[in-house]
This record gives sequence, structure tokens and C-alpha cells, in this order.
Amino acid sequence: MKPVLYRYRDSESVIKHMDGYTPGEGWEPLYSQDQVDQLQAQLVRQQKSYEAEIKVEIDSALERAAEVCEKLGAATNGTYERNQECADAIRALKDEK
Repeated sequence: MKPVLYRYRDSESVIKHMDGYTPGEGWEPLYSQDQVDQLQAQLVRQQKSYEAEIKVEIDSALERAAEVCEKLGAATNGTYERNQECADAIRALKDEK
């Protein structure tokens, strides 16, 4: 288990591990490479989860906007013929990446 970071006693001072260098007295290993890898994997999982949640929220907002276009078209008895095109265009945004 090769340390990645060292911390000096109870302070906020931190140094990175360097090949051929051993920190002096008072420096303690803070994280091992395994711990860093686990934290990075956890962050990737969280990011994917957040991205999925954001996509759901965006899709919901786009659907609400499309429904407004359709309601406006219905309320005007076809005066605004392009309202369905507007609704379709908004829904198409959901498929864009």
C-alpha cells in the first residue's frame, strides 16, 4: 500500500508522494492509492446519477412547454397553426444529447 498523500501531524498541511522521497518526522500517510481509486469510482457513480436526474428534469420541463404550445393551439381554434410544430420541435429537444 503506497501512500498518495501525507499529512503533517494534526495540521492542514498535505504533500504528495514522490518517488525516492520519504517525508520526515511528523508526516503520516493520509490516503493510499486504493482509497483514491475508490473515491474516484464513487464520484463517477454520483455524477452519472446526477446526470440522469437532470435529464429527467429537463425532459419534464420540455414536455410542459410542448403542452403549453398545444393548449395555445386548442384555445385559439387553429388561429396559430404552427403551435403543433412548436410542440413537436420542443419534444425533439428531448432526444438531443
